[in-house]
Amino acid sequence: MKKEQNKTSIKYFFFGILLIITYQIILPLIYSLITSPLDEINNFWISNFTPLGYYLIVTILLCILFKNSLKIEAQDFLKNKKSYIKKAFATWGKGILFMILSNIIIMQIATNIAGNEEQNRMILQELPIFAIITMCFIGPFIEELLFRKSFKGAFHNKYIYATITALIFASLHVINGFESYTLQNILTNWTQLLYFIPYGSLAFFFGLTYYETNNIFISTLAHCFHNTLSIILILISGILI
Repeated sequence: MKKEQNKTSIKYFFFGILLIITYQIILPLIYSLITSPLDEINNFWISNFTPLGYYLIVTILLCILFKNSLKIEAQDFLKNKKSYIKKAFATWGKGILFMILSNIIIMQIATNIAGNEEQNRMILQELPIFAIITMCFIGPFIEELLFRKSFKGAFHNKYIYATITALIFASLHVINGFESYTLQNILTNWTQLLYFIPYGSLAFFFGLTYYETNNIFISTLAHCFHNTLSIILILISGILI
């Protein structure tokens, strides 16, 4: 019985890893080859909607992959929407508290913001339509499916599950913040690694909530709210400056 359980856990773990690799490397490569002729066209709408197309395709593929459980969870969310919305905001509240506290400590050491956040600000400035739609809505949904849902069967302890998925989530967000992955660049910008803590703390509570409720739409709502609030604050700070 334990052997079968271990086999199932390993299967789900590698399933989640494979999905992330496909999302991060394989699909972007295929999509960039298909859309490469559009790169030469300097048009605001094409520049915004070409990358948006990739995220829409990923969303459709993931919805097909998880269609049965998503249908059940969507019905469950609508049936219990009041209590689940409260749960989503409670989850976000716990996560953001740890995120803020860790960021305050990191700011005493690091001289710059998280590289991933800096990239997001640049994208928001250059491709506002794409940035707002993906960061506020599509992106959180995709990330909850990839980092939370795909790993659900891999762990049988909610704290181990929440910790491991948070580390994977934080790792990719921190790695995406580096301009290059050379040893020299990583050593020069070693303080970026400290952002594992704020990214991971938020992701930990998202994972914990999903494990406890088995409803991905709760953590997705919390994730969407967090990203939307972040975008609003960035836009307001830009206007004030």
